[in-house]
Amino acid sequence: MRVPRGVREAWRLAMVPLVVWLLLVIVGTGVLLWQQNNSRQAVAERFDNGVQLLGDFMTTVVADQLVRERIQAQAWLIEPTVTARDFDLVVAGFGYPSAVLLDSDGRVIQNYPADSKLIGQDLAGRYEHLRTALQGRMAVSSVVPNAAQGISVVAFAVPFETTSGRRVFSGAISIKASPLSAYLSTALSLSKAEVRLADTGGHVLAATDTFDSAEPTLASEDAPLNTALGRASDGRYRAGGAWWRYSSVAIPGTPWRMSAAVRESELYASLVDNEIAGRAALGGAALVGLAVVVAIGRVRVSRRGLLVSERRFRKVFDGSRIGMVLADLQGRCVWVNPAACQILGRGEDEVLGHLLADFGHPDDAGLSTGPMRDCLAGDIDGFDLDKRYVRPEGDVVEASVTTAVLRDEQDRPQYFATQIINTTERRALERERERIQTELTERAAELQDANTNLADVMAMLSHDVRQPLAKIVGLGGLLQEEWGEIPAHTRINYIQRMTAAGHRANDLVTDILTLAQLDAGAILARPVRIDISQAAREAVAAHHISAGTPISVIVPDETAGLADPAQLQLVLGNLLTNATKYGTPPIEVTVVNAEEQVAIRVADRGEGVPPEFVPRLFDRFARAESGVATTTAGTGLGLYLVRQLAQAGGLDVSYEPNQPHGAVFTVSIPRAAHVPRVSTPEKENVFP
Repeated sequence: MRVPRGVREAWRLAMVPLVVWLLLVIVGTGVLLWQQNNSRQAVAERFDNGVQLLGDFMTTVVADQLVRERIQAQAWLIEPTVTARDFDLVVAGFGYPSAVLLDSDGRVIQNYPADSKLIGQDLAGRYEHLRTALQGRMAVSSVVPNAAQGISVVAFAVPFETTSGRRVFSGAISIKASPLSAYLSTALSLSKAEVRLADTGGHVLAATDTFDSAEPTLASEDAPLNTALGRASDGRYRAGGAWWRYSSVAIPGTPWRMSAAVRESELYASLVDNEIAGRAALGGAALVGLAVVVAIGRVRVSRRGLLVSERRFRKVFDGSRIGMVLADLQGRCVWVNPAACQILGRGEDEVLGHLLADFGHPDDAGLSTGPMRDCLAGDIDGFDLDKRYVRPEGDVVEASVTTAVLRDEQDRPQYFATQIINTTERRALERERERIQTELTERAAELQDANTNLADVMAMLSHDVRQPLAKIVGLGGLLQEEWGEIPAHTRINYIQRMTAAGHRANDLVTDILTLAQLDAGAILARPVRIDISQAAREAVAAHHISAGTPISVIVPDETAGLADPAQLQLVLGNLLTNATKYGTPPIEVTVVNAEEQVAIRVADRGEGVPPEFVPRLFDRFARAESGVATTTAGTGLGLYLVRQLAQAGGLDVSYEPNQPHGAVFTVSIPRAAHVPRVSTPEKENVFP
């Protein structure tokens, strides 16, 4: 039977629209099913996330319980002897139906409820969580029978240190009336979900539903779920003629795993209406046309949006105060805004087509080469660095540079987008701030040193200066009150002691004034050409007058050197005082000519300087902690003043041990211009 030609033509004309319509229906159906599947997956993911959050919540509950136990144990149970009353108070604070306190060997110290038979028993061998706690780690148990009553419980054990050694406090909660069940019931937002908390052996320790068995297991309460969990930690299973969605999560730090199951009809109940509406919408041919119109409209809107976005980007790019540069993959500038031109100090025509690196400081050459290579390799999407640019007039601009790689839809690199921020002024301010901070730190250190020195001076004034003055006042008062009754030789002795104390006080005042002048920088050396031999004789003679100690002087007739005469006398006087105070005769002063210097050596035959004190010998207020220094009065300023005065006058002073014992201090003085003279032998003078 032949089909009429008109019918065949109609079919031919309708074929294309029909095919288009069929394609649209097929595509729409596929999209709808895909969307519905994604919606269900999203709901399932929210369910899984809820279970995960509940697991995290339970982890927090367990951790908080352990921390609270440790805090209470450390507060109440650290005494060598823990009373039953204190232990009961701690247990009552947690509401535990049973608890134990173990010593470091795992033996029971206290238990609740009180059972004297358990005292001294080793429970660590019976319970794994107690053994773990004795090793120093907090532990949570599986479902176990408690030691006192044999009821099923889960326990929280915490170790803590005491003066009597490590102890372990373990509290247990009954699974029959477990407070963990309340957490499970209130923490998950899906009301019809069945949540269970079980240990690794499958024993249920908490659940949202009630159970009659004294020792419930997951296999006895929900065998299909138990079987499904054996295959995977989450998924779906069929039970009771319905599909169930389940998810589980392990509780870190415990032997527990929490599982939740809900009927898929309940889980996806909120999606049913949307799914029905979607199927109804797909059934109308009019909606297919509407979908086409909407699609065309969206294309036009998208094109308009793209144009507006491009114009907006151009406005932002050109109007930004941050320098922006678009460069090709070789780093040549293809687009630059006015702010970048101002930073680089060049016009747009001078920048376009050139490598951005060409405008950088020579010391920063190649700074961006490595990061750009990493961007092209796909290792990074961008980089930040600090860089300097040089303007045509030679000015250096410090900048913070941020570069990102722009890719096409196939993720292939197309351009480098660079932002340049001029940080020259900010960096200058930062450097100035650092300089000021450094200066302030130095001034603070100087002030601290000054305060320390002032404190040392005050301490010396309060003791070393007050002592001779007190002696003068005391002896003077005694002489004044009992002059007629005191024998003549005793009066002379008192007067001699007062005179010695006066000299001591005068020396201390001289040292203090010299120290103050040195600290203030008021001592200025005026080196002149002097006879060093004569200066040594004068110093020894002056010291003889004040100390009366025999000193030998071995000097040539004349030796010329450059030194301030007054400062040299102070240096030599302090060295001679030091030798007579801490050394023993014979004391020798020797002047020796060297090539460029004249050396004055002051030597004694005392015990010398303790080796451990030598590095601090010339420090301010430094005194040895052993030897004769511990029995001889002194301020610790003499050798410090010697070193400071010597350095102020261009001299040098050093120490070396004398042989076989004693000390040698050497003052090195620059020689004056050499003048030929008749050589004369050295002479030895002895000042008795």
